Amino acid sequence: MTTRKSSTSSLLEHDIEIVGDISFNGDLYLQGRINGNLTAPLDSGATLYLQEGSEVIGEIRVPTIIAAGKIAGDVFASRRISIKSTAEVAGNIHYIEVLMEQGASINGVMTSLRNGADQS
Repeated sequence: MTTRKSSTSSLLEHDIEIVGDISFNGDLYLQGRINGNLTAPLDSGATLYLQEGSEVIGEIRVPTIIAAGKIAGDVFASRRISIKSTAEVAGNIHYIEVLMEQGASINGVMTSLRNGADQS
């Protein structure tokens, strides 16, 4: 008997729009639009890839975030956030480690969680 390992990656294409909260494990590649909160266990290896042209209206709580799209809401990255030059963030960013490319737009407060700041 052969056992097939299931993939831990999910893709939401550019023509998908979801209204509601999403919880996930593994990797989530978002090219569409989400009107709701995105969460993954903060102690997991989950990564959110917000592709260029994607949009999230809601709070994001994910360990690792690679953002190239638009975010309207607060962001909590318990490991790392990488903000690409095409990203537009309207909300506060809470992070352990941050990488921001020139050209990225941030309208909010950036707060380091390294000093034990509250993640709730």
